[in-house]
Amino acid sequence: MPNVNRDQTLYVQTGDPDTWYSAALQRPGELGKAYDWNDRTYQRVKLDSGATALNAVGVVAANQLAFWKDRSNYIVTNDKRFGLRGGVANSFGNNVAGVFRAAVTAGYYCDILIRGRNIAVAAVAGTDAGELVIADVTASTASADSVAVGTACTYTCLGVVRTSVADSVAYVDFDIPNVP
Repeated sequence: MPNVNRDQTLYVQTGDPDTWYSAALQRPGELGKAYDWNDRTYQRVKLDSGATALNAVGVVAANQLAFWKDRSNYIVTNDKRFGLRGGVANSFGNNVAGVFRAAVTAGYYCDILIRGRNIAVAAVAGTDAGELVIADVTASTASADSVAVGTACTYTCLGVVRTSVADSVAYVDFDIPNVP
């Protein structure tokens, strides 16, 4: 576990956190660290080894939401069932870790996006510009949904929708707190 959760010295082999993932960390102390890259913030995490085609959502795809499975060990999943807090129904909506930027192999390390403008996010139909973004609680997906303008968020607000959903993706000003 890192002593400092924000650092500018992380090594990204591909040079782009949106495309980096690896079976092993070159520097194991980097797990859990959050860092800024250009106008975005990322956090280094490990994808659950069970995020395979056999789970309810399937393998991780780019733009899916990541849910915390184990915050203390920085393990994330795309399967909402494992993002429950204390086994409480739909509590995964308050347990979003970030956004996967690429398809990641189960059990690998990756950088998830936790803050940025105009970010492509998997979203359900009806997600409209100007609305607040929350996790979709209606289906076995790792997608976002939205709350109408003037309506209070019933789950953790993840940002604001910039463009209405098209081809199952909405562009979002995404902003969630990272876990130190």
